[in-house]
Amino acid sequence: MPVRTPGIHLIDLNFQGMDGIIATAVLETPDGLLLIDPGPSVSVPRLNEGLARSGMAWPDVSGLLLTHIHLDHGGSSGLLMREHPRLRLYVHERGAPHMVDPSRLLDSAKRLYGDAMDSLWGPFLPVPADRVIVLKGEERLDFKSRKLEVAYTPGHASHHVSYFDVDTGVVFCGDVGGARIAGLSSVLPPTPPPDIHLELWESSLARILQWSPSRLFRAGVTSSSG
Repeated sequence: MPVRTPGIHLIDLNFQGMDGIIATAVLETPDGLLLIDPGPSVSVPRLNEGLARSGMAWPDVSGLLLTHIHLDHGGSSGLLMREHPRLRLYVHERGAPHMVDPSRLLDSAKRLYGDAMDSLWGPFLPVPADRVIVLKGEERLDFKSRKLEVAYTPGHASHHVSYFDVDTGVVFCGDVGGARIAGLSSVLPPTPPPDIHLELWESSLARILQWSPSRLFRAGVTSSSG
């Protein structure tokens, strides 16, 4: 993060050898560390390095929280959950079935990325159904003294949620808050097919503003909410 926020860490995943493209947020809680959007499987070595560099270890991680299931945000979930049996996955109800059985999701992605699928993203493994926490939106997740509120925020994807950290006012809004590549001043809405819905996107932004966020963590980048 450009400015450090207590209890929140940023790990740049150095996607395809480039900094400032994809990042994972790490939240410290009394119930263990939480990773928001762990990224694609191809970036797991960099994720491991980032945790170790910050003095954190996988036995301390208790949960993966997905804003949505696209490969750049949640693609490593199955691999990580296979390697670390303590992990639980938090994901919207529309995305949960595709995490348990990703066959349709992968068929769709292969039509877009073709032969570059494996080199771009790495494996997308299924997650165990009994370790999935299904979200609808408007939940309050209690990790002892750290509280996260959840909102359903479609528009970029029909399975998109955002998380509000009550203590710091930071909103983890995935791609619905737009994306800003490091070194560029503009924020652009990422609009991959197939379920872009502009009216719902506007409603989701209005829902995020109801939190009066102090900062936004959007697609791997945080900024002042203005």
